[in-house]
Amino acid sequence: MEQSIPTKQKVKERATITGLKKTIKIPDLVSIKANLSKQESDSKNDKLSFGNDEVSIKQLKTTWYGFVEKLKNDGREREYTTLNQNVDFRDDLSIRLTLPNSFQSLTIEGLQQELLTYLRSKLNNGKIQLITEIEKAENKKMIYTNSEKFDFLAEKYPNLEELRSRLDLDTDF
Repeated sequence: MEQSIPTKQKVKERATITGLKKTIKIPDLVSIKANLSKQESDSKNDKLSFGNDEVSIKQLKTTWYGFVEKLKNDGREREYTTLNQNVDFRDDLSIRLTLPNSFQSLTIEGLQQELLTYLRSKLNNGKIQLITEIEKAENKKMIYTNSEKFDFLAEKYPNLEELRSRLDLDTDF
């Protein structure tokens, strides 16, 4: 068997037949840094600037509830329910939102930027702040045994203890 040695023309034909592409240059560290700095400068230029117009609490409430209604109309029920809770509007343009649990805090984190941008742009005031707080739940002792149940009821109704002692009743049966 004779082996044929490929000529330059045959090698070119094989390259064009298989459709090989040229390799892509992998960016070096300098070009990556240049792209990042360019993106950072672009994002700084894109940031919105808000004025310092006078805003009353009534205007702030009206705009807040307008945003809440917009969420409801868009079908964003979870966000609507979260924002439609215990809200306290302050004179220093801070909005204090008290949440019953940390799950709703996660909902607010995802919505906070959109909400503040909406309020600041509608009222043209960049000093509007949102402060979220989570209510501290009282840890009530769970009542399991019969004696615990009796003690709980005896605290509410002191005559119950007297009745137990007169009738010589046992709470653990």
